Amino acid sequence: MTGNNDAALRFPFEERCDKALRELGGAAELDVEVAEFGEISQLLAEPSGVFRTLATGEDLPLSERVQGYFFRRDRIAAHWRSRRADSRLVGEFSLTHIMRALVEHYMDDIWEGEDDWERELYSQLRFFDDTPLSGSGRMALLRAAPGATDPEVWFFDTRQGAMRMELDYSGYLDAVLVTKGVMGWQYLYCEPAFSGMGFVSSSAGLKEMVETFPTLFPDHDYTDLRARLEARL
Repeated sequence: MTGNNDAALRFPFEERCDKALRELGGAAELDVEVAEFGEISQLLAEPSGVFRTLATGEDLPLSERVQGYFFRRDRIAAHWRSRRADSRLVGEFSLTHIMRALVEHYMDDIWEGEDDWERELYSQLRFFDDTPLSGSGRMALLRAAPGATDPEVWFFDTRQGAMRMELDYSGYLDAVLVTKGVMGWQYLYCEPAFSGMGFVSSSAGLKEMVETFPTLFPDHDYTDLRARLEARL
């Protein structure tokens, strides 16, 4: 496990991520394999330049709300599981710098789609959170349609395909810090009709999350997540 390697946390979301990684590291019930900040590229370290380039070069004039969640790291990541032998509680997130996500992480390089509608959708999707260590095939994506100020957030699972989430970018990042990336938490913010095998395979871990996380992480509120889970069971 590697913690923050830069004592100067300059941006509010970086500070919140640092707290979340420390919360994971302090939970004796969890075996934390990774909890780390990635590297800082000086070319991507200043938000004014990043968002100006996205607006002029990519036709993505992102809103102040999106810009308020800026972080400099190429990634912020965690991978963990419960220490209990009978537990299904496992989590992972790997958040990518917004510039790298939008100009490098093309969804249609991975999954082209099966019809014209899907191919058009996937051509606009860019993944900004994924699960490379567990290899679960789950990822969160921004819909980078030209002119978007607050891009839609979609969730992709190889079992179910792409689903639009109720959350926006900032709401997604807020939820990551609360859920710590518990596998399948994104289903709780998608239409219940999409709760197929992908959700079924995650439901036991999600039940454990709402039962144990209020004690493990008392600074966070799990009321909404509990209600959403109960509505899908």
